[in-house]
Amino acid sequence: MKNNLWTFETLAKADRATLDQVLLSSNTPDPKQMVGYVYDGYNHDWLGQLAGKKFRKTFLLQDNQPYGLNQIVEQDGNDFTGEWRIRHKNGRPVELGFFKVLPASESAWNRQVARYKHLICFDYNIALNPKTNLLMRSIHDYVGLPNVGDYGIVLGKAYLQITPSHSIFASYFILGHRKPYE
Repeated sequence: MKNNLWTFETLAKADRATLDQVLLSSNTPDPKQMVGYVYDGYNHDWLGQLAGKKFRKTFLLQDNQPYGLNQIVEQDGNDFTGEWRIRHKNGRPVELGFFKVLPASESAWNRQVARYKHLICFDYNIALNPKTNLLMRSIHDYVGLPNVGDYGIVLGKAYLQITPSHSIFASYFILGHRKPYE
């Protein structure tokens, strides 16, 4: 598909080779254009789906720097369709996984940066995540806009850092259904 034709559904149905080409040709998002919004997310691949096929990402500012967090979604068995209902505990959304948003070229995870240096990175190795949660802190995502200037659809590729010089692919993910954060 050509630019400006990708939708949440077409990306969710695409194979890995297609998603890789789309991500490599994606445009660089301006993180501040994502601040103040929530996105429904879908993990495309099995390793990412172990944490849940559906999730939600919220983007905010902290000390004038963009950052984000994940909210846990009730899994309804409808893959990338259906509803994204946030799980609550004690009347508050369950949040897990905080990340800073930075240019991929500034990421400490430099093994993949050569391929994705034109994108942004979600880096989970930050103080808001417990030091003991090594799995969470090992996540780094490379993220781009498949459609020029369209912040309603975002494509990402998640990696887990296993050693300082080695990381493994976890999952492609799609963010869509953009809504203002309340």
